[in-house]
Amino acid sequence: MRSLKYALIILGICAMVLGCAPKRMPEEKGEGVPLSQVLPVIATKYQGVRSLQAQITAKLEVQQELYLLHGILLYENPSSLRLQLAITPGPTAGEVIYTDGLLMILVPSAGKLYQGRLQETREGEEALLLTMGFQDYQDTEQGSIPLRVYGETHGGGLRFELRLKDLKVNTPLPAGAFAPRTGRWEVHPLADLKELLYASRGEARP
Repeated sequence: MRSLKYALIILGICAMVLGCAPKRMPEEKGEGVPLSQVLPVIATKYQGVRSLQAQITAKLEVQQELYLLHGILLYENPSSLRLQLAITPGPTAGEVIYTDGLLMILVPSAGKLYQGRLQETREGEEALLLTMGFQDYQDTEQGSIPLRVYGETHGGGLRFELRLKDLKVNTPLPAGAFAPRTGRWEVHPLADLKELLYASRGEARP
């Protein structure tokens, strides 16, 4: 289960190259969701949506510092999602690809790919939870779709807000939408993200 916790901090790692903004994100209410159930919960919020493409803006608060990015969201019901985050202007800072239980984190500047499978909590283990909220619904032929997604790790440390715009609903996704870009990636387990986080922040590992 440690790999699940490390996977969540990748959004913060993607933002480390940015300068921080002076404001902080407010705390918000939401429902507690086990990390292994995040995609099923999203699927219930986007019922009737077979596929979705959208431009996004993202706010990420990491250790009380706020970062701003933009990117692209691709989603295919029920179990595939891709999130590309970039600086404005600038290259892709990081990517998150999830499909059929396999999570891949790409850090192009380092040429590294972190991957692993998200598993259910084992007996005796404490479930790792993410507080999630969905707001600003837009009516479509497929039903109401939330344009704002909020999340916060329990215990603090990471908050995020995604805002969707320019939606394309139930249109064909690009070929290979959930496959990582070709290239010479150094492949690592998700647990190694903890090492990357400390290196990015210039901290010594405890």
